[in-house]
Amino acid sequence: MLAADEAKKIGIRTCIEAIGRSFYEEHGDNSVYSYGENDGWMNCFVGVSDLPDPSLNCKLSEMSSYTLTDGNSWPYYAFCDVDMESGRTVLGEVKRPEAL
Repeated sequence: MLAADEAKKIGIRTCIEAIGRSFYEEHGDNSVYSYGENDGWMNCFVGVSDLPDPSLNCKLSEMSSYTLTDGNSWPYYAFCDVDMESGRTVLGEVKRPEAL
């Protein structure tokens, strides 16, 4: 059984890899991540913007839709679930830069 902190790290790392580590490192100052435990799973999200000076004050506008304050969707993002019992990851929806 994984501790919550360990599952979170695995999930966030999986999301970053799905978006593209080099892209994330280049634009990491314009990014956000979130996580939450749900029925033995750690649900993780990473959003990254390559737009100049984005507003990073995120809000949860709907149950599963993370947005920038002005209502624009994160240009690049990934969702991932980590089974806290086995450590297995399940990658969900991903939007990555086309160049990757």
